[in-house]
Amino acid sequence: MDSGTVAPHSSPAICPQCGGECEAQVITLTLRCTQSNFAVVRNVPADVCQVCGESQFSMRTTGQLLAMMQASHPPAEVILIPIYDFANPTP
Repeated sequence: MDSGTVAPHSSPAICPQCGGECEAQVITLTLRCTQSNFAVVRNVPADVCQVCGESQFSMRTTGQLLAMMQASHPPAEVILIPIYDFANPTP
């Protein structure tokens, strides 16, 4: 699947949060793996609400995400992410 193309649904999904109409998209997802470890997953197919922005995933996509997080093979890339604390701004 091309990263910018998503196969259309036969009927649009409805958002469980607000009742808005969802659109099939490919998104980047940030997942918390541990207390201090995050993973960024690119090119994730999702139904995204056009009203509130809530993302929904198919059972297949959810299973693949879980399997990816439990796999022992290394990620495609590793980056350092700076963390700023809004409650303690520097002068």
